[in-house]
Amino acid sequence: MFLSWPFFKAMFKEQRSSLLKISGGFILYETLLSWVYPAIAKTPAVGEIVDTIPSTVKTVFGVSPDARTDTFEAFFSSQFLARIWTLIMAAYGITTANALLAKLIDNGSLALPLSAPLSRSQLLATQAALLFVNNAVLIGVTFGGVYGSTRFFKIKIDKTAYFKLSLLSLSFFSAVSSYAFLFATLGSKEKSLAYSYGVTALFYGLDVIAGLWDKLNWAESLSLFHLLKPQDVLEGTVKPASAIIGLAASAAALLEIAGWVFEKRDLPL
Repeated sequence: MFLSWPFFKAMFKEQRSSLLKISGGFILYETLLSWVYPAIAKTPAVGEIVDTIPSTVKTVFGVSPDARTDTFEAFFSSQFLARIWTLIMAAYGITTANALLAKLIDNGSLALPLSAPLSRSQLLATQAALLFVNNAVLIGVTFGGVYGSTRFFKIKIDKTAYFKLSLLSLSFFSAVSSYAFLFATLGSKEKSLAYSYGVTALFYGLDVIAGLWDKLNWAESLSLFHLLKPQDVLEGTVKPASAIIGLAASAAALLEIAGWVFEKRDLPL
């Protein structure tokens, strides 16, 4: 078997606590937003206020300047998905990738699993699979929570659109986690975190800058974040199929490179 199931279970137990805490936080916040939305939707003044917000401010919050403001998708995306959720998920992937690999390399903890015997390729594949499963769990909890809370508060949503966004999100955060794993194979845990957060901050900055200044629209194509536009996907103005395929292929390629680097690196065992 390419993966080590015993090692997977052991590492999952270590990650379970943080997974539960983040999942609980997501569900509580989604429930709160679904609870207050019906009252907001019945207040026309709120919509008028939102329409007067400058497009530059909307861009900072991940909302397209010409996007609708009178739907649950617009409210939910601007208040949660577009920025807060996206950045938390990206930070989780980076931090967890660092803990699963770079931290273990630094403190010499890989000696035991590699003497099991467990090959380096099996170890990296197992850790990557664990992180991708955790990402899938968090994404499943997020969109499962949306289904449950909107049904409870009688808010109509297009479940198919949310399912498409969940697939796009999984591909997106798999790509983020993959370059975090690559950086984890290249340096110490401090450098790994610095490189991963640095690249992510650069992508985020380019996405914001491209939306703020028309002359810098070209910068959007250099940012990974331009592929994840929750409100556009939920309202059907963007078809995510090509982005899903591209991100999944990028994640696979990055992991392949990370595996090659990990095989060649001298480890403090």
